[in-house]
Amino acid sequence: MKPTQTLPGNFVLAWNLDLKHNTRLNIILQVIGLGWMALAGWLLTLCVRSMRPELGTTLNAGLRGNMLITLGLLILVMAVTILLHEMVHGFFFWLFAQHHPEFGIGTGYAFAAMPDWFFPKRQYLIIGLSPLILLTVLGLTACAFVPLTWLAALLGAMIINAGGAIGDLYICGRIALDAPELWIKDTGDGFQLYRQRIE
Repeated sequence: MKPTQTLPGNFVLAWNLDLKHNTRLNIILQVIGLGWMALAGWLLTLCVRSMRPELGTTLNAGLRGNMLITLGLLILVMAVTILLHEMVHGFFFWLFAQHHPEFGIGTGYAFAAMPDWFFPKRQYLIIGLSPLILLTVLGLTACAFVPLTWLAALLGAMIINAGGAIGDLYICGRIALDAPELWIKDTGDGFQLYRQRIE
């Protein structure tokens, strides 16, 4: 199955999720995201330390340095990471549909979307999970080679990327547990899932 702008006639709306107006879910995801980011940060730090034991020295030096510079670098790393995360989503949207996605920012989240398109389940799972998997693999690979001064920033970027993927994990988890044949419409501020009509 390929992405389409015309939903097959035997599929009907199964559920609709509107992040823009569902403040409760948005807050829950943000809170869970903090816990997930802490866990991912711990695991990623263990991985990077196993490759580069000198990481601890770099982190301690950063904490003892100028806090304003450290804060500025953190904000820069966060902005670049969010941009890369959404660009990866956007690349896979484009790869499957051969059309340019839309990018935007909502309350507490950024997004790449194609609101006029329906994507089959398998392709949407790839779109949804690709930033977490791809950027983590690339980041861990780069950790083995980058100069020591870049190591803390790269680790921070991977942790921010993992924490920012909580919405992707939630949606992809729901999709993965649903019926084998589905169509998903990503509106940026929400998701619509279409399931085959039972006659």
